[in-house]
Formats: sequence, C-alpha cells, structure tokens
Amino acid sequence: MHECINKFGLLLPIWAMHAAIAAVLSAPIVFFGRKRVRWHAWELLLLILPFTVWAVLMFSDYSTGTKTLANLGEPFFFALGVPIAALVRVALGSRVREPVCAASAIAALCLAAAAVFFTVPPLPE
Repeated sequence: MHECINKFGLLLPIWAMHAAIAAVLSAPIVFFGRKRVRWHAWELLLLILPFTVWAVLMFSDYSTGTKTLANLGEPFFFALGVPIAALVRVALGSRVREPVCAASAIAALCLAAAAVFFTVPPLPE
C-alpha cells in the first residue's frame, strides 16, 4: 500500500502538467466555440479519464519490468488529443447530439491513452 501511495505521489505532478497542457491548448477553442456548442462541467473528464486509463496500465502487470521512469512522458502525447477533441466538438456543432459527441470524445481519448501505453516502447532511463 505504501508503494502505491509513493507512485501516486509521483504521478500527481505529471497529471497536473498533462492537464495544464491540455487545458491551455483547449482554452481558446472552448472560448471561441462557446456560441456553437454548450460546454458541460462533466466534459472536464477529458482531463482526468484518459490519464487514469494510462495510470492504471502503468500500475498493472503490463508495465512491470518493462516500462521505466522515462516512460512517464507518455501522457503528453494524449494531452494533445484534448484540444483536437474540442475542435472536433466545435466543428460538429449541433449536427451531433452534444452528450453523444462529448462522451465519444472521452472514449476516444481513453482509447488513445491505452494505445500510447501499448505502442510506446520501454524507454531507457
């Protein structure tokens, strides 16, 4: 249990940087797209759930003995997907039901986080 708390303490600043990058890059899209789509607070899960999927995989047996501390940069790859998802959401506007579009974006980014985990090879420390 103590080891898990130490790992969480290590991941918290990485998540904060991931979320900050995603939020800063998405802010102009959200601001200027607010007249085309209505944003909901639950859509902030885009900043949390993909990272959670990746973190669970990092704590799993899939990374034991293969992934190193050098792989802690992986979340920055899928952080770039957040503004892309926001841009797609604005571009689709009201053509697709907003909850469906937002939920699809969250699911797609969770899949992207898993894809990043499985495709980025173990990096040397």
